[in-house]
Amino acid sequence: MGKGEQQDHNLRHDHRHEASSSGLFYDRFSRISRYFSFRCIFVLLLCLALLVSGIFWIIPSHTKIYGFDAKDEIKLSARVQACFRLRKPVSQLVPYIGRLEYDIYGEISTPDMKVVILSMHQSDTSNWTDVVFGVLSDPINVPINSVFLSVLRSSLIELFLQQSNLTLTTSIFGEPFMFEILKFPGGITIIPPQSNFNWLSAITLFNFTLNNPMSEIDENLNKLKEQLNLELHLRPYEILFVELTNEVGSTISSPVTVQAFVVSDNGIILPQRLKQLAQTITDSPADNLGLDNSVFGNVNSVILSSVLKGITQVPTPAPSPAPTPELSYTSESSTPPNPDSSPSFSPLSPPDIHLLPPCSPLPAPSTAPSSQLSPDLSPSIAYQSLASQSSSAVVPTYQEIWLLGIYGFLIFHLICWLQ
Repeated sequence: MGKGEQQDHNLRHDHRHEASSSGLFYDRFSRISRYFSFRCIFVLLLCLALLVSGIFWIIPSHTKIYGFDAKDEIKLSARVQACFRLRKPVSQLVPYIGRLEYDIYGEISTPDMKVVILSMHQSDTSNWTDVVFGVLSDPINVPINSVFLSVLRSSLIELFLQQSNLTLTTSIFGEPFMFEILKFPGGITIIPPQSNFNWLSAITLFNFTLNNPMSEIDENLNKLKEQLNLELHLRPYEILFVELTNEVGSTISSPVTVQAFVVSDNGIILPQRLKQLAQTITDSPADNLGLDNSVFGNVNSVILSSVLKGITQVPTPAPSPAPTPELSYTSESSTPPNPDSSPSFSPLSPPDIHLLPPCSPLPAPSTAPSSQLSPDLSPSIAYQSLASQSSSAVVPTYQEIWLLGIYGFLIFHLICWLQ
């Protein structure tokens, strides 16, 4: 019995303690409510919610990577476009757009033209920046001189083949890489670096089309030539060379026309041998010209050159030497290949260079300063002149500022209503 009574006593003591605690809490709440009404507490919580949301609205503007795009009319006016990549975050580069345009123009300077940045965006795979720039006539409503356009084409092809360097202000931009041509009026034709290439004795064999970008073909050039050599059964003293053409003027777009030439270390290639090569090429498309489908895809539009077409149409006389008309084909073949194609880079013989995959096409800066822009242009001035054309900025936007203003206005009215 004594134990049961002790338990009842403890239970009653606990209930009294809980009751006194709840009474104390209610008493304190009642005292607070005398000084703060429900309306006041509601307004306080609302103000805190608006303040927190406003803070988190602005914070991403300082941590997010932003891009830059020029106006659409500037992009449409740029008939010549190219791109490259920088090992810098885009937020560090946007303030120096004017300086970047100045540096690029200094590398490819051509009369009556100016360079504009068309876009800057973060690379898909890293914190690097893809830059797209365009070349416009200056003044913009005057067509670019055809001679100057050919000089510009050669300059861009040299940069793509890494036969010259794009030198920028290193302290700001670092070293550019992955240079690509996006478009060029009249198309582009390049001769990848190939040793011992002699145009005087080169004979055009045929051309074909691949649905691969020029940069990818150039990267696998040695493999392409090796597989064609095997398929054509070339002899040890016969050397194969190729040139690549894209009608859009892009190194990252397909299709690409591949033109093949052959040079003999023994000098002239006899008509009988040319006829044999023509027959091999004619029979080869069924075998995809011996090219690996997983690398080059399917070969399209295999077309014999006029030299081989002429050789196959001339009847072969009895055991006499090759007739004079056939010899004329050999002399005809010594002329530079593809006379109707766009100007191509002079065939030097630098070391083989395999390019990295092309950079992604981007949009970019504005009409920014022309070639007369001072290299000492203040970054802040350059950025202010371009900020209105940017799709996003590295500072709080006007929409965010207006939203915070509306928040403040709402809080002010709530306080007035409370009073």
